[in-house]
Amino acid sequence: MSSRSLSPRASRQDFWESLAAGTPGPAALAALRTARRNRNLLLLRVAHRCHRADPHWAAAVALLAEVRRVRPEVFAELLGDPEAGAWLARHAPPRAPEDGAAGGTEGEPAAGLARLAAAAALRAGLRFRIRVPVADGTALVLPGLGAVLFPAPGPGAATVLCDGSGAAALRDGERPVPIHGAPAAGPDGAGGWFPVPRLRLGGGAAVRLDTLDPLRLGGPAPLPPRPLSPAEHTGWARRLDGTWRLLTERHPERAGTVAKVLRVLVPLTEEDGTGWRSASFGDATGLAALSPVDDPAELAADLVHETQHSLLYAAMDLVELLDSPPGARAAVPWSDRPRPPAALLQGSSAFLVTAGFWHTELRLGNPAARRPYEHGRRTAATALATLTAHDDWTTEEGRRLLGALRTVLASWEERDRREERDRRPLP
Repeated sequence: MSSRSLSPRASRQDFWESLAAGTPGPAALAALRTARRNRNLLLLRVAHRCHRADPHWAAAVALLAEVRRVRPEVFAELLGDPEAGAWLARHAPPRAPEDGAAGGTEGEPAAGLARLAAAAALRAGLRFRIRVPVADGTALVLPGLGAVLFPAPGPGAATVLCDGSGAAALRDGERPVPIHGAPAAGPDGAGGWFPVPRLRLGGGAAVRLDTLDPLRLGGPAPLPPRPLSPAEHTGWARRLDGTWRLLTERHPERAGTVAKVLRVLVPLTEEDGTGWRSASFGDATGLAALSPVDDPAELAADLVHETQHSLLYAAMDLVELLDSPPGARAAVPWSDRPRPPAALLQGSSAFLVTAGFWHTELRLGNPAARRPYEHGRRTAATALATLTAHDDWTTEEGRRLLGALRTVLASWEERDRREERDRRPLP
């Protein structure tokens, strides 16, 4: 998209300065949310051109169209969900075949869209009936809502329906499994409905704790659903409660940004085998994968870091920031492998904002903030210097963002020098 896509109510420079600081205002956040919804709508249209000849795809599209007609705000929310973004990116090829031609993996695109459509229809309170896939014959996942886990393998699809008596999932020849708000195990205690838990952060903000969505870690291979145990739920509620108190009391602007951007937290475990401290994914803005860190300040820093990644991913939907030659790579402080310009831009922005968090902690008297502040500041400065040296890697708007990031960095350095001078004894 061109730079004209930026909000006309504020100058482009104001937009980039607020993004560089990690605290964009309401107008900027609205523009970024709209950009991501529009991107996902375009992906849906491309996928529709590829798969519309499939009757199962057509049934899912028809249900989504009804959601859009009756509850347009629910449809808009679906398009902004990280789960929809991750799925659409996998099933909307960059170039669509001729109208009416089939494409993609046989059956899978229609099956995945049915999951999204059923979840949206349940949110909208519609009466409907649709066939939805059952992964490995045992798990029927409704993105953002929960999963029906069957006690034994069975048919590869089930019917999700909602009528006057409520919502349920039904496999051929079996009794219906009710779908409702609370967890409900089946009669044998093994299967049943497991909703995605939601945790209140305060002030109306809430996040979903998702261990059920197959694409929750953004990788090429879907993961099996794993219901969150009561102990895990309690642990995350405790961690986020302490972290949110710290953010709102000591970093209120950053707390507001996190609350408006993050929708989904994916708890990481050693069994995931990622080795990540935290992570986010370009196709799933608003999602952060987090390790169970018990220090409130450290977990707050991780939330701020991943929130900034989501903001910049959405900004890259809004306007072109990079125009680098194919294969461009450069060394970065956070990896032993040379990384592309997009990774340098993401890293410089996210590490700078995280350093900003620790800079505030340091000025508020937290002595443990010195080391992570210096690390984040040096890391961001190194990545910024590399991008600045490769002027041909960025567009005009990209250079505006780099300039705003350098301004933030320079303001800290000047403030630190001034405070150091003030601490020196008079001669």
